[in-house]
Amino acid sequence: MRYPWWVVLGSFFLLAVAMRWGSFFISVINHDESTYIVIADELLRGEVYLRDVIDTKPIGIFWVYAALIKLTGGSIALLRLAAAAVVALGAFLLSVATFRATHRPVSGYVAGVVYILMCSVYKFYGVSPNTEIFFNVFTIAAVAAAVATSRKQWLVAGLLLGTGFIIKPFVAAEALAVGLYLVWYYRREPARMVGRGLLLVGGFLAPVAGVVAYYYHLGLVDALWFYSVEVGGAYPIELPWYLRLKFMGDYLLRYAPIVLLGVVAQVRSRSDERLGPWTAYLALQFLLVTVVVLMTGKRFGHYQIQLHPIVALYVGAWVGHAWEQLLYRRWVPRAVAAVAVALGVVHYTYYKGKPDEPRQIAEYLAPRLGPGETFFPLNGFQITYHLLDRPVPTPYVHSSLLSFEHHTQAFQIDEAAEAQRIIDDRSVRYLVGRIHDPEVNTTISRSLLPHFRPEGDLNGELRVWVRNPD
Repeated sequence: MRYPWWVVLGSFFLLAVAMRWGSFFISVINHDESTYIVIADELLRGEVYLRDVIDTKPIGIFWVYAALIKLTGGSIALLRLAAAAVVALGAFLLSVATFRATHRPVSGYVAGVVYILMCSVYKFYGVSPNTEIFFNVFTIAAVAAAVATSRKQWLVAGLLLGTGFIIKPFVAAEALAVGLYLVWYYRREPARMVGRGLLLVGGFLAPVAGVVAYYYHLGLVDALWFYSVEVGGAYPIELPWYLRLKFMGDYLLRYAPIVLLGVVAQVRSRSDERLGPWTAYLALQFLLVTVVVLMTGKRFGHYQIQLHPIVALYVGAWVGHAWEQLLYRRWVPRAVAAVAVALGVVHYTYYKGKPDEPRQIAEYLAPRLGPGETFFPLNGFQITYHLLDRPVPTPYVHSSLLSFEHHTQAFQIDEAAEAQRIIDDRSVRYLVGRIHDPEVNTTISRSLLPHFRPEGDLNGELRVWVRNPD
């Protein structure tokens, strides 16, 4: 059975853009995206990640954004368009995986549509571009290459999973799921199990080894170990388990109509020899991803974007199986298109009504900053560096690294020394901050403010300070 690859990919791209275009124009949806963009700018200026600029993520996401900035010229709208294209690519790969697993094209279409919808409804569950929508592409492709097909490509799957891992280590959950599937698949052929397992593991380790070799060449292996391993282990985990389970319950309630659609389709369906093992594998992957997400003790919605592909694969397989003929009726794609257009308009209305404070700051500072001069935001607004094309005067781009105690302790930041670095940097001409934000009252800000004087207020909430004359 032939599958209209290019038509499906193009349709998914148009669908993703239709659902997400309303969020393309505001400068900040989530400060994590701002950090990826600004650190990528610094890398393109020749700075080295984990030496000159520092964050909690592996280097992969910053390489991705550096490539996207080169491709788009750095336009926020075009970067969001690129993120929509990544979501569409993930949907396309899900459709391929589902088609390979079920041999039903319509199941693939459903899986792709479900994924785009799940990524395009809630701000912190996919509308804001985050690491998950990027590494999902690699994990989905790995499942399509090794699990969903009879023509197993274990080396390719390993390379894909390893590449996803250097974007975010949570990919270890999918890697373990694929590895356990390999053991089950070759359970009666121990020799082949070992051989194919070595291909999978070798492929996985190759990208990781590449990153280690890069930092070894730079003499920064100790920094790589500290920021990749020790910092993560230094965060306190105090969230009780009942709140972690509540976190999962919130996810399932948010997407209950979609999840229940798959459950109803499974209950109503006749048995199928393909879907039993496929559903069991998806349950395993869902369990492992859930464990990894809950282990952190953090309740960030974007962590659960990693579950979106599994839900989409499950719903696509069973809905396509239960209502195959119904889904080919003409009103179905029209209904999907109507929902997409409506969602895009809702996003546009929502974000158009929000003040774009970083752009206000950029408009204020642009005519006042001289050549080589920059500024320092006291509480957020790091995307303004990108809007003004100015360098960052501190390695710690995300403002929370300098304002939250658990970050400063985990990163072992000497706040007094960091404040002095900024004071001594005469290129830092301005400070910017929200007047009534408690985060403006930090060790850094208390050290900096005596060296600057208020110059003006923006919108009644933002204040700009200029450096005192020598």
